[in-house]
Amino acid sequence: MSQISNPVIRIQKVGVIGEGKMGSGIFNYLLDFDLDLVWVCSAEADVDKISRQFGKKIKRALDAGIIDQARFEHLHNTMISKDLTSARDCDLIIEAIPEILEMKKNLFAQLDGIVNPEAIFASNSSSINPSEMAPESHRAGKFTGIHFFYPVPLKNITEFTITGNTTGETITAVESFLHYIQRRFIMLEEKNSFLLNRIFLDFQNEAFLIVQSGRCSYLQMDQLVKDNLFSFGIFDFFDSVGLDTMLSSIRNYTKDYPHKSYYSKLIETLSELVSIGKLGMKTQAGFYKYPLEEIVAEPPADAGEIVDHLRKTWLSSAKRFTALAHLPIDDANYAIREYFDITKGPFE
Repeated sequence: MSQISNPVIRIQKVGVIGEGKMGSGIFNYLLDFDLDLVWVCSAEADVDKISRQFGKKIKRALDAGIIDQARFEHLHNTMISKDLTSARDCDLIIEAIPEILEMKKNLFAQLDGIVNPEAIFASNSSSINPSEMAPESHRAGKFTGIHFFYPVPLKNITEFTITGNTTGETITAVESFLHYIQRRFIMLEEKNSFLLNRIFLDFQNEAFLIVQSGRCSYLQMDQLVKDNLFSFGIFDFFDSVGLDTMLSSIRNYTKDYPHKSYYSKLIETLSELVSIGKLGMKTQAGFYKYPLEEIVAEPPADAGEIVDHLRKTWLSSAKRFTALAHLPIDDANYAIREYFDITKGPFE
């Protein structure tokens, strides 16, 4: 993992596509750097409202002395639009639209005919490899994955995924960009992509199977995890991300696993919940009903045994995926600590 330095930046104009949680998070994070930004929102977005909110935000920053008049005027010229052509002269495009392969492929196919031929395309996808959505054109060598984590300002780790076609020049340019925006990153080949989510999936699946066996409830499991392991639970995490998004992601992660049947019960349950419209917080129902009441559940009788088993599952998964990706131990420890919001990594 490269340390933050001050290289010469080669990417100046950046287009962010998508106004959801990740798209808006990436756009707002990049505002802190001397970049020219274009934010392209979906056809359904209320661009006038988004633009007004943005204008108020930068005016408050000016009034509070956070930015000066010159910076305010620069930001005031930021393009916020529904029109893909507004990104035509960007040096880098970062896509952050829903985790639907055909939607992403269609977007990049459109952009390929609009955007500067020298521009780099990157997907923020959390589960679809870049080569699956890259347009069949000269741009294959300029296509990568740049996977930020939510919330973007607080998770200083990024997965930079390269394809078999990604050129050395593209790799150097993206590394330089990530240094400039002060992002720590791990570079992964597609066969080891989404490493951090894959580690968590093994943990999530094991926790789900324990609940299914009747040893504890969803609430008891979440409380055990938050009290003993991480700052977030398993099933409230599912509901927060969205069960439809989680289902799509897990299917993508496991499609080539030789042991994918291990995840079949979790996939089956998620499929059933999605089919009846229980998508998590966004529909007020998923594994829990929302608004969620503050309920404290008694821990199960074998709480210590469950926690010990889950900790071993996490450690085993972390070490296995780190070895498969040939990641340096220090890099893996940092990335895993940052992802799970913990103070001690699996190799410490």
